[in-house]
Amino acid sequence: MRPQGTHRKLNHPQANTEFSRDAIMRDSKRKDQADLISRRGFVTHAAAAGVGGGLVHMVGGKPSGLQAEPTASGSEPEPEPGGGQDEALAFATADQAIPRRPFGNTGADIPIVGLGAGSRFYGSTPDDESAAELIRAAIDRGVAFVETGANYGPDGLSEKRIGLAMKTHREGVFLETKVDERDYDGAMREMERSLTRMNTDHLDLVLHHLLSSEEMVAEVAAPNGAEKALRKMVDEGVVGHRGFSAHLPDVAMIGMKRLDPQAIQLPINAVRVPDFEPEVIPTAADAGIAIIAMKTCGNGFFFPANATTPDRIEQYGPPPGAWDRWDLPTWNDHIHYVLTLPISTATIGIDSFFTLEGVVAAATSYQPLPADRMASIHERAQVFSSTGYWIPRDAREGDE
Repeated sequence: MRPQGTHRKLNHPQANTEFSRDAIMRDSKRKDQADLISRRGFVTHAAAAGVGGGLVHMVGGKPSGLQAEPTASGSEPEPEPGGGQDEALAFATADQAIPRRPFGNTGADIPIVGLGAGSRFYGSTPDDESAAELIRAAIDRGVAFVETGANYGPDGLSEKRIGLAMKTHREGVFLETKVDERDYDGAMREMERSLTRMNTDHLDLVLHHLLSSEEMVAEVAAPNGAEKALRKMVDEGVVGHRGFSAHLPDVAMIGMKRLDPQAIQLPINAVRVPDFEPEVIPTAADAGIAIIAMKTCGNGFFFPANATTPDRIEQYGPPPGAWDRWDLPTWNDHIHYVLTLPISTATIGIDSFFTLEGVVAAATSYQPLPADRMASIHERAQVFSSTGYWIPRDAREGDE
């Protein structure tokens, strides 16, 4: 079990509210887990906090009537010039179209940000319709890449909630799921079940979920392995593209060689633990393989507060004192860092309308970062080098 983090105060002159991990977790239990945060509330809070530490915790309520949480003086904070000014200006671009990029050499193109429908999504939305409405809103805003897995959530909860949204919003959406079975028959069953759950007759992308060793790559590549099932579904036009996800660079390299994928999904962020930048990313980019970044914002672990409490933060969150630094990379820093790499899209776990607006704002304000800014963000993110359930075990300080 990882030690609990220390008391956290946002180090911005505009923000007088103190946060601690314990307080955030208590709040999340008391309040509706899926606060449907309005755009106005998001802009006010994010500008007031300078977005230096990430997203701030919000008062619960309904989407149409939220007010920003008051400061210690009891009044709403006003944005201050400097500090978070460039971030606040970025929010004003949220109504612009989200840029798109080629999906490798497949001929498809997708938005530069996607909705990650893993635990940050299905674990934070209180009911099926609230979850479906969040997906519909994301698609309406241009976040039309939705990724999930056949076994995300109890009894495929993620896929089922996506399926509700797909009844009205399937057109124009690039829909991804992942299979966990490693043999032909099992993978076929999972894909057929995913089609039913998500109310669709085709899937744009299916990945082998979390290949973790050379032996596992060999298993799916075997004559009666799951790769045979993916290729059959592609040949029949039921699946558009195929690939795999992995958490380790060496497995990613082996997988690209053995499976000849059209897409790969990897935990890519400014911390670079594990580090896919030296070899995996350039190899994939040169081969025309679409790269999907996940864990871009570290499952919410990189920020002192979020709209909802990230799952598993007690075990895999940052070490004590990590959030006390005044120079932590901002929300935009983390997303823009990853988008500056030669990837197709960055998927981000979206737990609320609050987070959705942050993703849209970051995407619409994106400009490629110069090398010195990339290096600075990477250096400042090293406080999180032992943070996350996706990193190699020997990189986690304090784990038994």
